[in-house]
Amino acid sequence: MYYRHNLNYDYPSRSDEHMITVKHLRDTHFDEKYNYAQKGFLGWVKRVTFFIVVNLLGIPVCSLRHGAKVYGRKNLKKHKKALKGGAISICNHVLMWDFLCVLKAIRPYTPMFPGWKTNFEGPNGPLIDWAGGIPVPTDNIRAMAQFNKAIKERLEKGKWIHFYPEGSMWFYYPDIRPLKNAVFKYAVKYNKPILPLTISFRPRRGIEKWFSKAPMAEVHVGEPIFPDTSLVVWEAVEKLQREAYHIMQVMNGINPGDPTYNTDQNIDTYQKTM
Repeated sequence: MYYRHNLNYDYPSRSDEHMITVKHLRDTHFDEKYNYAQKGFLGWVKRVTFFIVVNLLGIPVCSLRHGAKVYGRKNLKKHKKALKGGAISICNHVLMWDFLCVLKAIRPYTPMFPGWKTNFEGPNGPLIDWAGGIPVPTDNIRAMAQFNKAIKERLEKGKWIHFYPEGSMWFYYPDIRPLKNAVFKYAVKYNKPILPLTISFRPRRGIEKWFSKAPMAEVHVGEPIFPDTSLVVWEAVEKLQREAYHIMQVMNGINPGDPTYNTDQNIDTYQKTM
């Protein structure tokens, strides 16, 4: 469903710019010694604990707060064999904790996810860590190598990684912003499918209006798309990126020829639609 709210949000100028300010509470050194892959007994405890808590509490709360109706879960069963060997799920980033919406849509899969390192140093940092967040280092080449190694190891073990390829969270933004190609480089390099998901919105109705003015969420699960192994790497990355961008827009009810349908992947020149 394509629904445009009338909430008074001032969205940033660049499509990957953050619209939230995170209170800095701690200094964490995301260097080459950081445990990006969450290996060891503590990492295992975190993953098991989070899986239990999210299913008993997180997903029900998400369903009550955001509605979070899910469409397309049949695609998980249809492509179970292809997804069993590991996958990269992607979604537009439109809610503070829309990762819970993603988990509801793709359960029982519980992917780890790269995240803005500033969030790890704010109030939600410990929770993001326990949820499987992997901080993206930005100022250390050796740390970035360890980050990439963690992604590689997880995918090669048949696990999932979830990305928000728009690069930042914009509250309730109805359109799909340009997708960064780093996500698709991982898919091509390790020959893993991309599972596109999107979150669209619907207006609140009846008793739902009593609790908030914000629209309710609808989560869409698409069919996986696969790297074209007949192409050279950069062509395969661009093709996968274009396909994913088109599919995500269509899943949200934005079709070619519509005023907000976009083909331009240039982050610097993206024209905001609200």
